[in-house]
Amino acid sequence: MKTKKSLIIIGLVSIAAIAAGTVIGVNLTAEKQKNAQIPAIFSLSASDHNSTVAIKKGDNVNLTLHDYGDGGYIWNVTQCDNNILRQTDRFTWGSSGMLGDFGKDTWVFTALNTGSTTLELKCQRSFGEQDICQTFKVTLNIL
Repeated sequence: MKTKKSLIIIGLVSIAAIAAGTVIGVNLTAEKQKNAQIPAIFSLSASDHNSTVAIKKGDNVNLTLHDYGDGGYIWNVTQCDNNILRQTDRFTWGSSGMLGDFGKDTWVFTALNTGSTTLELKCQRSFGEQDICQTFKVTLNIL
């Protein structure tokens, strides 16, 4: 009889220890998630040309510029340190469908590492390197 009671007590103590460990583990995980940095999203446009912007590692930058598709002009990233800032997406949106309205181009960049980089884009024809209709340049300091 004593052996049976001892086994029951040992079993209950084991279950209590496992439950306590689970509660502590869940609590520590929740605390870690609460303290994790949520990446910020910075929106830039043509009005930010020639400016300097400070962001944090892990933050995202959304750059939106007018699409000058008429006449074969397209935007290209011509300068960016990909070890510090990496382009993760690009899309065109907002065209009204009217003749000559090509909408807007948006690039999404993610700050990978600390440092400083110049992000430069040129809107030009692919067949005429000297034929540039617009430029955009911003300095990003990643903290």
